[in-house]
Amino acid sequence: MKRQSIVRIALSLAFAFPVAAAYAHAQLESATPPVGGTVAAASEIRLHFSEGVEPRFSGVTLTAAGGAAASLGAAKTQPGDPTILIVPIAKALAPGVYTVRWHAVSVDTHHTQGNFQFTVKP
Repeated sequence: MKRQSIVRIALSLAFAFPVAAAYAHAQLESATPPVGGTVAAASEIRLHFSEGVEPRFSGVTLTAAGGAAASLGAAKTQPGDPTILIVPIAKALAPGVYTVRWHAVSVDTHHTQGNFQFTVKP
């Protein structure tokens, strides 16, 4: 092979591998309460990720529209399914709009974060 061909192949491979690695992050696939949804009440937040997460290094905050933080319990994964992170809500939520801010560390140590809102109806 010519040297120029080898360089082209090497560069192509160098660009291909970082793209593949980017897909290894735990991405939020669904949530309960649902993203943008309205519920009558909520006793916990369930986040379903594309891969397993480490509950010791993952977490959630929940704030009301005025910025007041809701009291939450410790994050844990669902027994037998490390893709589901469960965070108990300590007290009943008053009607209104709430913002969930989450961060997750996947089992392969990649960090992701995001946020969404849901509404508790009167």
